[in-house]
Amino acid sequence: MADDKSYPSQNTEEIEGAPAVEISAEIRQGLLAQSISVNQYLHLQSQQMELMLMEATDLQAFLEVLLVSMPRHFGFRVVELWLYDPENVLDRLISGTQRYGSNLLLQHDVFEMQELYDLEPGIAVIDVTDSRMFEVLKADEGVDYALLMPLMDSGRFMGSYHCGMADTSISEGEAEQDVIAHLASVISICFKNAVSRQQVSQLTMLDPLTHISNLRGFEKDIAREIARARRGDQPVTILMMAIDEYEDLYAHYGKVTGQFVMKKVAERVSSGLRATDYMARLSDSGLAVLIPASSEALGQDIAERMRVDIDNFAIDDGRGAILHVTLSMGVVTWEPQHFPAVDMAQLAKQLESEASKAVIAAADSGGNSVVMGRLGTLMV
Repeated sequence: MADDKSYPSQNTEEIEGAPAVEISAEIRQGLLAQSISVNQYLHLQSQQMELMLMEATDLQAFLEVLLVSMPRHFGFRVVELWLYDPENVLDRLISGTQRYGSNLLLQHDVFEMQELYDLEPGIAVIDVTDSRMFEVLKADEGVDYALLMPLMDSGRFMGSYHCGMADTSISEGEAEQDVIAHLASVISICFKNAVSRQQVSQLTMLDPLTHISNLRGFEKDIAREIARARRGDQPVTILMMAIDEYEDLYAHYGKVTGQFVMKKVAERVSSGLRATDYMARLSDSGLAVLIPASSEALGQDIAERMRVDIDNFAIDDGRGAILHVTLSMGVVTWEPQHFPAVDMAQLAKQLESEASKAVIAAADSGGNSVVMGRLGTLMV
């Protein structure tokens, strides 16, 4: 029989200086007690900006937040937005890109954006000694530092957002850079969603015949431009017009010719507009033009030139016949200095109403004329 073996008890060795074993509850309590120090101004401003971005209902509103609200919000000297647009999709979706000047740049080549960042794109703060300063924020020579924020989608560049700063205090510290990186992610997501919504909305806000805005799209344009006019304390003018005796033309020549005339008139009117103006078809025979930063006198002058141009416009129907039409036009201007308004939605309705009344008055007087409509001081 095998000998019984007795084993001496094993002594556990205590390591001096080792921390005491903590149970999970104690670890969790310790983590909850930890705090991260971060620039409170940056944190609060970023939270507010994220809410504004998420509330931007379309691409135009998104651009307003980034290019108008954000620099004011953070005190940036200047901002610019580069967007990757190789197939001109954004160029077609964004109305009046020229209004943003050099602050908005649509890029056909992604290489210029990639060159601004490392192999793994991330938040970057550069100063005047960095060669990248020769590529960004060229419009403002007073910028000493630039904050570069890549806008990414699954590792692919959608754009690059650049903020000109007087100092780097807003981005100093790891926690602060994490806040900015999170904001860049929110901007990227909101941009992607805004483009998708704009593509869907465009299908419901375009007139299929003339390929300009319909009534729904025009009401959205009015709301946006009134808000812009209020912020900039600048006037905005609405021109409404109707083709005279359109019903008779439609009845005599038929649907095809009637629509052909409307299309040609719309093309003729739009050819004389600025890139920052907006045009829409409101009815079978009705058109409207929204002219930002236009006084009443300028609006009247533009309307009169349009009226004369259409009066002299010979429309070849393609079958040997030449058609001539005239316009009845109504003009109304809102000047924030003279007519302060609080209810922007009500103001938009009153502008449309007064312009429509002016068009009817022009038609009732025999057509081929311009009538000025005016807001009463108590109406808004």
